[in-house]
Amino acid sequence: MIEAEMQAPMVRRIQARSAVCFVLIFGCFSANEAVAGTGSDISSPIPVFARKYRTSCSTCHAAAPKLNVLGEAFRLNGYRFPENDALLRKEEPVPLGAEPWKELWPRAIWPGELPGIPPLSLRVVADVQVTQDESVDYTWTYLFPNEVYVLSGGTLGGGIGFFVEAEWTQDEGIEVIQAKIPFQDPLSFLPDRSLNIWVGKQTFYLFTLGDRQIDRAGRQRLLWSEFAISDVLLLNPTTGDSLRSLNDLELRFSQAGIEFNGILSRRAYYAVGLTQGTTGFTDDNNRKDFYYKVRYKIGGLALDGTYDPGGTPVLGTGGQLFDRGFIIEQFGYFGTFPVANGFQDEHHTLGLAGRWLYGPLDLGAGYAWGKNENPWGLSPQQEATHWSAFVKAEYFAFPWLLGSLKFEVLETSVAQEVREAGFTGGSRDLTRVLPGVVALIRQNIRGVIEAEIYTHHSPSIESGMENPNNLWLRLDVAF
Repeated sequence: MIEAEMQAPMVRRIQARSAVCFVLIFGCFSANEAVAGTGSDISSPIPVFARKYRTSCSTCHAAAPKLNVLGEAFRLNGYRFPENDALLRKEEPVPLGAEPWKELWPRAIWPGELPGIPPLSLRVVADVQVTQDESVDYTWTYLFPNEVYVLSGGTLGGGIGFFVEAEWTQDEGIEVIQAKIPFQDPLSFLPDRSLNIWVGKQTFYLFTLGDRQIDRAGRQRLLWSEFAISDVLLLNPTTGDSLRSLNDLELRFSQAGIEFNGILSRRAYYAVGLTQGTTGFTDDNNRKDFYYKVRYKIGGLALDGTYDPGGTPVLGTGGQLFDRGFIIEQFGYFGTFPVANGFQDEHHTLGLAGRWLYGPLDLGAGYAWGKNENPWGLSPQQEATHWSAFVKAEYFAFPWLLGSLKFEVLETSVAQEVREAGFTGGSRDLTRVLPGVVALIRQNIRGVIEAEIYTHHSPSIESGMENPNNLWLRLDVAF
């Protein structure tokens, strides 16, 4: 019995290494253009890593930018494979110092490394929109291109990594979306993977379910992540007055912050962090927002990239890696935002979600609830709340063809005193369905067709217009 217990960790390591090697080899030989790159989104494995490891996109992606379980383990490990990363990479890094320097520290500088190839990738996204939105002057339009990303990522040796993303869009121009440095296992006396520190401007992935950087295959983001209390424009039909909050913070925004995260017992993930809590660059109220998130996975590949004894990868044709497991996750976000009359709007959002993976089938459901204590800067303060529920189902008919269906509801509520003051107009209650199809034309080129159908859209109802339904066609290329 004792001997078996001592051998169990070794068995898990051997299985994990075998799984990674098998997927890499299988992907390289099964893809037509194995070294062409891997489609990406923010903080996902990017074409730089395809060149570094000489592997196919399906090694880390289900349908880029949607990550598979190995891709998520790669991301959580600071852009390294969980096992045998040094043996798997094909492009050797440039050493900054000799290995014996480690023995001389602190009398010598600890050696590091630079990427052996230029760590740059591009992503170009072109969209076509067909719309029933009566607030715009067109019924269909080209957005060529709609987004252009410059992406860079890699490792610097000694558990230090980097990820940088700059974006150009039609609406916003040029913006640095992320520029972060992960420090993996900085305290060597702690168990492996139990504490990492990520510093910089970054997205915080409060939910991985449906997240546009981790789990999104279609075009549209989930409503809860895009909601800001400033979206709610209250109207007084009698006087013509309006009331709108200055708090335009959306939880999907990347922010400057410090995050402490880690994996405990292989299957439990945690993170806590302090963020700037503003939509600008510098702080605007000398306060920092706080968030936490926890996740637990049952079955399949553990969050640290290993299998239980007897566990094996679930491989489909064409090098596609699937999984069988259940993930539950929960988050909390707590912050303040300056609003009118010198007041601070204290706000918080809580969320809970679950996701079931069974081979080519991916099912998930989630719920998010938020409260703003004083969004309009009134005295006495008046609160507002919102909640959103969503479900999704995705299925791979073929390794290159994904069908998707999402349904979500968002409802808002303001204090009764505000309504009694005459602001009876203005709400933000939405219900929509998002059917879609994603086709991998190549592993780094994907086409997306996604419909956005509102079954309830309160702003349009109050203005006497039709629901702003849309049909989106997307061409997404990364290289």
